[in-house]
Amino acid sequence: MSGPQVAIDLGRIERNARTVVERCAQSGIKVFGVTKGMCGMPQVARAMLRGGVAGIAESRFENIRRLRDSGINAPIMLLRSPPIARVEEVVRTVDISLQSELSIIREIARIAERMGRVHDIMLMVDLGDLREGIWPNDLVPTVEQILEMKGVRIAGIGTNLGCFGAILPTEENLGQLVAHAYKIERLSGKSLDWISGGASSSLPLLLEGRLPAGINNLRVGEAILQGGLETFRDPPWEALELDACRLTADIIEVKKKPSRPIGQSGYDAFGNQPVFPDEGDRLRAIANIGREDVLVEGLMPIAKGVRVLGASSDHLLLDVQDADPPPVVGGRLAFRMSYGAMLLAMTSEYVEKAPMHDVEDYSGRKMVSISAEPSAAGILAREATGARLEAMNFDVVELADAERPPSGLIRLTAGADRRIAHTALAATARATHSFGLIWIDSIAALMPEEIEGIDLPEASVLARMLGLDHKPGALQPQLSPENIVIVGLRHADPAEARVLADSRVSAFTMTDIDATGMGEVMREAIHIASSGTQGFHVAYAPEVTEFAGWAAGSGGLTVRETHQAMEAVALSGGLLSMSVSGFTADLEPRIATDAVSFVMSAFGKRIL
Repeated sequence: MSGPQVAIDLGRIERNARTVVERCAQSGIKVFGVTKGMCGMPQVARAMLRGGVAGIAESRFENIRRLRDSGINAPIMLLRSPPIARVEEVVRTVDISLQSELSIIREIARIAERMGRVHDIMLMVDLGDLREGIWPNDLVPTVEQILEMKGVRIAGIGTNLGCFGAILPTEENLGQLVAHAYKIERLSGKSLDWISGGASSSLPLLLEGRLPAGINNLRVGEAILQGGLETFRDPPWEALELDACRLTADIIEVKKKPSRPIGQSGYDAFGNQPVFPDEGDRLRAIANIGREDVLVEGLMPIAKGVRVLGASSDHLLLDVQDADPPPVVGGRLAFRMSYGAMLLAMTSEYVEKAPMHDVEDYSGRKMVSISAEPSAAGILAREATGARLEAMNFDVVELADAERPPSGLIRLTAGADRRIAHTALAATARATHSFGLIWIDSIAALMPEEIEGIDLPEASVLARMLGLDHKPGALQPQLSPENIVIVGLRHADPAEARVLADSRVSAFTMTDIDATGMGEVMREAIHIASSGTQGFHVAYAPEVTEFAGWAAGSGGLTVRETHQAMEAVALSGGLLSMSVSGFTADLEPRIATDAVSFVMSAFGKRIL
């Protein structure tokens, strides 16, 4: 870590989601998890879905595409009306959208009818917050016009409170929403699927037992992402966990200085005339983050005795006179964030986003399960693979496919061609809810079309895993393209290169490795594969390595670079499973020997 970072605890988000969902369910309310504060991060959406939310609510098309590309097929709600130019995208990509403007609804209906679809809308009613919404007096004539449109269906009614006018949800205004819903049902002759009573700000009313009957949906973000830090100010909802999202920044200066600036005062870089009380000389620190990255007024230092004084574009000024111990240059400070501060930090390209899972302690012996196709089994036996792993303090165990793997187990799979990776990854997908993939290979295996007569050719195996061929075998949402990285790429068909460019898969070519070195490439690869996952799978093909006199690996990684890559895997501690392809009966014994040695490096073998 070498800069500001938002650490996102996916375990806390999942537990907060479950707490909210279970309490809402007692009152017949289903929850949509709002991910816009996390820029539609797929790992966060999956954590919410594991917590039981009925769907995901988002406001940005870019984030919705990110979610869909990551294999999230849960219902998605668009939280705002689209511009006219993007209406078709609404119809194609989301299940329900919040609408209040008749001209846009009419265009949605036209496009949907042309496409042979009916798009669900939730009509938004303005109950006083003065953000979006139909004014109550206009609701009935608006509904009458919509009911004449064939391409849309009024699936629900909703309101927004607290976001602009800071109007709180009350029994009175939400009671009005329910009454408006009954009007629509009488006009249409049909029951509404959803009566959406707002966002996290409606939860206190729910806990007090004062949420009007009839409300059956809430759109919850802040309470899940921040534990209700802003929703439940006093008293807090103790069942929710704080600090699911923390900001940390580096200390770049610590000095004792006057508390009041010296000289003629003017305007700062943001057009303000700040006023500073004279507190005498104080110990001050500067952190490497500023107004370009975060809403400074929304930062709350976690360490006692630290105060935020203000900020310029990229310097955060802090009073640390009373901090115990005082921060030092090179150290880091952590902050809780308001929702606004979190939103800006997540959208800043200068702030690293680090989704992570709760760390589960495991103190038992390491275990490995080995499976291999017949040709590969002979090679593994000849190289005494099991015995060598046992000498490295692994228990080699047999595990049935249907058996739940014990904690600490790593799967090793070997086969004749790259299709073995699909078999291995399918087993990993059954064992965990999220994992990454480091594909160490000379090809990307992302060919968009199958070779005629072959069910799953090697050239398409990764495309199959990602569902790009729209056939059975996709491993999503456990495997997201954002967590896949290719290392050692040497060959790419033009069609394959287009698929790679349009996807969120990362790739390091041999040119990249030559320019930056294997160590740096693997650090980045492991970061990509580990971000928000429980670990990663490594798929290795011998053709990526240049063995003396072997044409198939010409121009590839050196033997030492391959060992270096595997050693980085072992040091990371994130290996969940590994597959090795190319183990055929005619594979040269010396190459097979080296390939098994690479496996040993990935499992932690060292010279000393």
